[in-house]
Amino acid sequence: MANEWLLINLIAYPLKVLGIGDRIGIWTQGCSLECKGCMSKHTWKFDGSKKVFIDDILKIIEKYPTNRITISGGEPLEQKNLLLFLKALRKNFYDDILLYSGYEKEIIFKKYSEVLEYIDVLVCGAFKEGLDTSSIYKGSSNQEMIILSETLKEKYENYKTKKKDRKLQRFGNQIVGIPYQKDLKALNVM
Repeated sequence: MANEWLLINLIAYPLKVLGIGDRIGIWTQGCSLECKGCMSKHTWKFDGSKKVFIDDILKIIEKYPTNRITISGGEPLEQKNLLLFLKALRKNFYDDILLYSGYEKEIIFKKYSEVLEYIDVLVCGAFKEGLDTSSIYKGSSNQEMIILSETLKEKYENYKTKKKDRKLQRFGNQIVGIPYQKDLKALNVM
């Protein structure tokens, strides 16, 4: 994997707002979906200067004291080496991998089915401005959580029922989390 890479916008720890427990957050760079109202417009451009080799990503994240990871973006499924990266994560004993994608479930299950073998939880569906929700894990009511891991099923079924607590995090100049849409507009990051 020495020559395989991903476009990475941010790697951060401890991420407390996108999944259960303290997690490593990985945001990919590049998204062709460009959902209206997205708070992560800065991750849309496929910027070659954001190239990070998978081996280097693994060296960075192995320093953090957790086996939980959330991968978001940008659009992670548009990273050509995402599957290789996920396989490497599994090999390194990460047992709670949550992936956010703007693609619809039907497209993911048809076009990216192999990726599903290496993640535990998928949150999918395009962000839709005007479809606000109080669910802690999603930005718009059309989005869906699919729990793929039997081991984590009970924990994530419970997590799915939680309401937003208005908590966001800042890593450098980036704000992360899933606010109510009215709060997102007030943050002026759209």
